[in-house]
Amino acid sequence: MPTFFSKDDRPPVIETCGADGTPLTVSQPSQTARAGIVLLHEIWGMTDEIATLTARLASCGYITAAPHLYHRFGSPVVTDRVFNKARRYHNRLSAEGLSADLESALAWARARGAHKVALVGFSMGGTIALWAAATIKIDAAITFYGSGLASPRWPGVLSGIDAARELKVPWLGVYGERDASTPPDDLLLLRKTLALSATQSKMIVYPQVGHGFALNPRARRHVSAETEEAFEQVRLFLETHLS
Repeated sequence: MPTFFSKDDRPPVIETCGADGTPLTVSQPSQTARAGIVLLHEIWGMTDEIATLTARLASCGYITAAPHLYHRFGSPVVTDRVFNKARRYHNRLSAEGLSADLESALAWARARGAHKVALVGFSMGGTIALWAAATIKIDAAITFYGSGLASPRWPGVLSGIDAARELKVPWLGVYGERDASTPPDDLLLLRKTLALSATQSKMIVYPQVGHGFALNPRARRHVSAETEEAFEQVRLFLETHLS
């Protein structure tokens, strides 16, 4: 894993929060907290990789909560990574439910002393993080290779391009040039849209890299050099906008 993360992890635990009883995988730092992070999972659900990252972000000083976005369907985890199976749950998400889960996680972090909170999302979670940066009261957001740039993934959720036009807070987007889910024309339009934003937002596109390269070091598509560099950019971005 990148040097951004300490190896002295505190095990995450599951708590519930909010009117819907949203389950949260949470981890708190042993030292004084820097700020808070709400971590948003991929289409596969609350995987071990997300739980591990929750703990490691806490070891960096962030009060961290990862909402279980599939909890209304029994909190399934698609461990075999079969896309069509995961789509059954993905397609049942709604703008209303996602908003409630994000607010639950934000409330949990703020109640534990996080005066500023950022969203960090991967793939499906990255799409949600970009939308939230335009619609929900947060302090910053980071997207790793979230699709849905040209058209919305769910009714009531802005497309990525439309969300970029409405950004309320600084946003960092991390993408791969060879990711079929974010075509070059969409990335170009996103970059042009960000150039008009007053939010100190930016995007990074790594050449020769495809989708899902950063989260799971055991995956065939993982690319260690770009992951290391991307998380260094994340570290700097969080320190800048959550200080």
